Amino acid sequence: MCGIVGYGGFTNRVLLDKAVDAIAHRGPDGNGIAYFEVAALGNTRLAILDLSSKGHQPMFNQDRSLCITFNGEIYNFAAVKKLLEKKYRFKSNSDTEVILYAYQEWGFNCLNKLHGMFSFVIYDGKRRLLFGARDRLGQKPLKYYFGDGKFIFASEIKAILPLLSTRPGIDEVAIDNFLTLQYVPSPQTGFKNIYKLPPAHYFVYQKNKLSIQKYWSLDFNKKDTHSKQEWEDIVFDEIKRSVKSHLVSDVPVGALLSGGLDSSVVVALMSMDSLRRVNTFSVGFDDEQFDESPYAKMVSQLYKTKHTQLNVTSADLINNIANIIDIYDEPISDSSILPMMLLSKLVSTKVKVALTGDGGDENFAGYDRYVYVKLSKYISKLPIFNNTFRLLGRSTFTVYPSSKTEKIYRFLSSLDHTFYRKYINYNSFFTHAVKHSLYSTDFKSAVKKNDTYEIYHRLYDSKLDALDNALKIDINTYLPDDLLYKSDSASMAYGLELRSPFLDHTLMEKIAAMPSQMKVTLGTKKKILKEIALKNTLLPKKIIYRQKHGFTIPLNKWFKEPLKRYIYDTILSSSITGSIFKKEALENYLDTYFKTNLNYGNNIFALFILAIWINKHHK
Repeated sequence: MCGIVGYGGFTNRVLLDKAVDAIAHRGPDGNGIAYFEVAALGNTRLAILDLSSKGHQPMFNQDRSLCITFNGEIYNFAAVKKLLEKKYRFKSNSDTEVILYAYQEWGFNCLNKLHGMFSFVIYDGKRRLLFGARDRLGQKPLKYYFGDGKFIFASEIKAILPLLSTRPGIDEVAIDNFLTLQYVPSPQTGFKNIYKLPPAHYFVYQKNKLSIQKYWSLDFNKKDTHSKQEWEDIVFDEIKRSVKSHLVSDVPVGALLSGGLDSSVVVALMSMDSLRRVNTFSVGFDDEQFDESPYAKMVSQLYKTKHTQLNVTSADLINNIANIIDIYDEPISDSSILPMMLLSKLVSTKVKVALTGDGGDENFAGYDRYVYVKLSKYISKLPIFNNTFRLLGRSTFTVYPSSKTEKIYRFLSSLDHTFYRKYINYNSFFTHAVKHSLYSTDFKSAVKKNDTYEIYHRLYDSKLDALDNALKIDINTYLPDDLLYKSDSASMAYGLELRSPFLDHTLMEKIAAMPSQMKVTLGTKKKILKEIALKNTLLPKKIIYRQKHGFTIPLNKWFKEPLKRYIYDTILSSSITGSIFKKEALENYLDTYFKTNLNYGNNIFALFILAIWINKHHK
């Protein structure tokens, strides 16, 4: 794992030292820079495979016509290396060198050979081009600036900014999307002219021109036919294979253990494959509603892991505000960014690599919203009752106003909408109407008629059923732009590599080919994964069938009690008041939150994050 940075299109050599220093946290084991006539590559290294100096980056091929800077892990690098060894002489045992010669042999098609998580850029001296790519699911980031023929790329935006002569402005449309989604959707970042390369895409920069192509997509249309027993065996074999492949490392590997089904399955299989006790780590809260630590301890005791628990309090939010905004370059208000950051800091003191359960919910339909997708399918068959349901939802919300009844009202009021609008309407944070009631005249004019819902529309496939559409949308949006961005930023801030066996693309292709009814019913989420865990005695029923908590913090309790004045003052003293939001409207919105049972803490957190992000980057 590493940090990467570089450029092309500059008429004069520009030193990369400051840019490399900006991402030194991603690679504390070494760094390097390579300059060429029309380009430059930089790297900071976190040594996981081939710890020797032979794995130093940027790395050249034998005749020095190619040079690579690489971040990630190629889990099948040994198999790919075997295909190349008869023709090429390798000097290291690193996966970096395998990518380099795979490109020399197969060109852009080398991507089809690579299994893993990665972002890399190769300078091809003979063709005078930069070729870069990001892994299929977006586990590793790749940001870039493109303007006036100049091209700059990096793992993080903080490495791009030192190479710009002026600081880029706010992308108003990206901020509008952020308020709806709680993250900035690809390819936006929140900065004008700075973008994310989307997952499963590659770029070619040549002669001051940039082209971007997609090289892979997850196909939900192609379904396989197997019996229930066969599906359970196929999926379990794939999960076991993936976990084993993710253990390849020259340093010890631990695991993040929430006590939920996904991370518990990973720890169970890790323990079976490991010759030593597995190091596991979890987060605890003093609020039982959010605290999963007893379940994590139960799994730890079952598999005799070396377990460490971190307890997080409201004071940690105030004490780590500066760290949050330094670590996350883009606005993101997923409430788990704080515990993820603190846990990563702790874990990095014990191990360099840790496995996670990320991707389990998106593969096997583990979120509550997937049950609502199923429910809406049945209710929609009774259109005669749509008005009744809508009135019921509105009256319930009016009499008992709360975040839950507001969600129910939203769900029941959109039953007759097209699927993608219904789905995002239920999942959104700030609705279109609420956002525009708060916006200043200038900001409203800047975002014009932007419709965040259209992001889901572009992914919608009328040939798929509702659940497959929901999974496809989440895998292409929420997974890379929220969950994986959150995990990578937090972990790499402390030189920790996170690996997610459920995001193995071969495993995901198998699961996508499964009939959707095997994943969720009205009564059971992750149906097949739970049956696999039970059938193979991986976990006790108390773990398998417990209510899902989610990796969140008690926002409303913290915001309405110890942090009330701090949150209120931070938002209203920021330049977002007046520039993005009308001052009076914003005050009223905050007052309503603090004085009523409308616990929309996620929206308040989004305003808070936006305030401190604007203060740092655009004051």
